[in-house]
Amino acid sequence: MGREPFPWLHFKSRRQEAKEQAEYAAWAFPYGSAQQEKVRQLLIQLFPREPISVAMVNYLTGREAFLNRYDDYDEGYDPLAVALEELYACATVPKQDITLYMALLAADSRVDEALDYPDVEELRAAAADLTDMLRR
Repeated sequence: MGREPFPWLHFKSRRQEAKEQAEYAAWAFPYGSAQQEKVRQLLIQLFPREPISVAMVNYLTGREAFLNRYDDYDEGYDPLAVALEELYACATVPKQDITLYMALLAADSRVDEALDYPDVEELRAAAADLTDMLRR
């Protein structure tokens, strides 16, 4: 049959939707709800004027690119460069905030089950260093 005649007209059962959300949450926060809450609190502190729902979507968009969730990039890709490109393309990310998201994504990639994230000031310092590096 090939392509669906109306690809935008796609229905999922509540069970299928819940299953996909659970799978995504397990991927996005492999250390569970404690990690999700830690990231949420950092986002609130880093972006106090941004609604948390928007900040979380921006974070997850960058994380998807950073971790190559959809296998869009060849082996050996630069995760920071890819996430940077994705965040620049994202209309909801203020350009001055991109390096803050990048610093959080880089820190997130080094976190284990202890959830020892850097504090907000360390993340701001890392973002400033990244901004300086990008200007060169």
